[in-house]
Amino acid sequence: MTPAEERVWRAFPRGQDVDFRESADEDPERGADWGPERTVRASVVRALLLSAPQEDGETAALRLAGARITGVLNLQYADIDHAVRLSGCFFEGAPVLYAARLRQLNLRGSVLPGLDAATLRVDGVLRMSDCLFDGPVRLGGAQISGALFMDGADIDEPPAGQPALQLNHVTIGTACRRRACGRAARCV
Repeated sequence: MTPAEERVWRAFPRGQDVDFRESADEDPERGADWGPERTVRASVVRALLLSAPQEDGETAALRLAGARITGVLNLQYADIDHAVRLSGCFFEGAPVLYAARLRQLNLRGSVLPGLDAATLRVDGVLRMSDCLFDGPVRLGGAQISGALFMDGADIDEPPAGQPALQLNHVTIGTACRRRACGRAARCV
């Protein structure tokens, strides 16, 4: 593992924050230029969430900010019992969360090429506020027991004939906040 990945791995069992940002207002759209000192492979994040060590008396959680996530974070069908916060991150590949179950997911302020999360189940809140999606966001059939936050999210125009945001058959427990769907051509 790289030093950046080791730092994330060590912080996880205690739910400690790992913040690679140089300033709080840093623009994650420039994430493709971020170097190895803040790059974390998606395969390491996956391994961490699926098999990381636990520490007695602590609540494990992934709390990562300002990282460049390389590869595709594939958590398809995964069962994740930890809170996941990947805020202000730059994703090279669209995360695949199809049919996954997560306790909580926070992607606030991140830049993603899309999101494949149809039939996702979130036992708490799904936060995608201020995210920039360069491709479609697929949440069809998702079950969110808490709230869905998409305020300030910007979804780029998808390929012809495809919806920018798929919310068909979504179940949301308490509220849905979507102040803007950005440049979205249409939502379903």
